[in-house]
Amino acid sequence: MNRAPATAGPPVADLPQTHPGLIVLDIDEVVLHFIDPFCRLLEEHGAKLHFDSFRLTGNVRSLSTGAALTGHELDGITEQLYAEQEDRQPPVAGVAEALGRLSADADIIFLTAMTPRFYLQRRRLLDAIGLRHPMIATERSKGALIAELAERWSGPLAFVDDLPPNLEGVRRSVPRARLVHLMANAEFRPHLPPMPAGTVQVADWTEAESVLRNAMQGSVADDPLPLAHAYPS
Repeated sequence: MNRAPATAGPPVADLPQTHPGLIVLDIDEVVLHFIDPFCRLLEEHGAKLHFDSFRLTGNVRSLSTGAALTGHELDGITEQLYAEQEDRQPPVAGVAEALGRLSADADIIFLTAMTPRFYLQRRRLLDAIGLRHPMIATERSKGALIAELAERWSGPLAFVDDLPPNLEGVRRSVPRARLVHLMANAEFRPHLPPMPAGTVQVADWTEAESVLRNAMQGSVADDPLPLAHAYPS
């Protein structure tokens, strides 16, 4: 029998609602650094990530033998990173300040695909850096969950993620959502798969704050450069 996807955090029906507009944020590579801490942890395991394509499997190789680490080995290292995230994953520059300003005009919810059993570690980490907005960690489709959120928030809705497939899933489930791509690590950007139509790519939280503020106001006039020019390849 297939088990139901695991979820940790408050139910959608219990989330506090103080503004009509909603900003939903992925966490890894958007709010917290993931790739840089992951690379440092790989070094501790005698391995290195090679930025040859947009994937981990096959690109993480042993420093001593050159052999690629297996998916099982990568899963174990990822779980170690999540278990130790309070000591390993720093916030992305400018995120706390930007969200502090944005929260005056919009509700903010964190939505992460991190293994839900590490929810308490991540909750403590976010609280420690002043990011006390509600968080949901889930194995469910982000599109499906944001569709539930969209039933409660009738105003502008924006979603920020580092992975194009997650943005596409939300585009299909919630066509009115404003899609924003942010990846803190620049080395993977040239290898990104195509973005969903209408996605705005930003390089940092200075740009992200401007785009999200405009989205909450129903404006796109001050968005960064068009998608094709956002990241040099």
